Amino acid sequence: MNLPIPHHLKGILLPVGEGNSEFRVHGSISCECGCTVFSVFAFGKTEEANLIVEQYEDDYSLVVKVKCVSCGKSHLLFDMSKHGWNGFVCHDGVSVPDEKLETWKCQECGSDTHHVAITIDSQGRADYISELEAEITSGESSKDDWTEAFEWISMELTCTNCKTCTERWVDLETM
Repeated sequence: MNLPIPHHLKGILLPVGEGNSEFRVHGSISCECGCTVFSVFAFGKTEEANLIVEQYEDDYSLVVKVKCVSCGKSHLLFDMSKHGWNGFVCHDGVSVPDEKLETWKCQECGSDTHHVAITIDSQGRADYISELEAEITSGESSKDDWTEAFEWISMELTCTNCKTCTERWVDLETM
């Protein structure tokens, strides 16, 4: 089964549960070293316990990176200027430098380590090929890039200290 896992998340987004298909995947983030505990760094506006798009310079951005507490490797989970339909196909949004990312701390206890789960919704491979037929024919895009142009991303954080779960910490339509 072809799951809509973007190239940059292959190997670290591990599908969990039933209901995963070409149109939706839900899974947990696990570093290549096997660790599932991360420090989370983000650029975005905090609204209640959620992260939303924020203005950066003359455009908008939302970026989430994690760093494995075991091996120290960093993983980019989402950059709205690169990922999803608007970022990958339309080139909307702007990336921000790493020094603009801030450590996310649990809203309950202040811990800075979390488990991360992601859900990605997609229109599917056929829709991508239909919408970008000209770009695929000209070689500007590939049929295999359909996983990059997803329509929605949600992220859930669970604090490793107090176990507070922030569902839909990020909940963003990307098209």
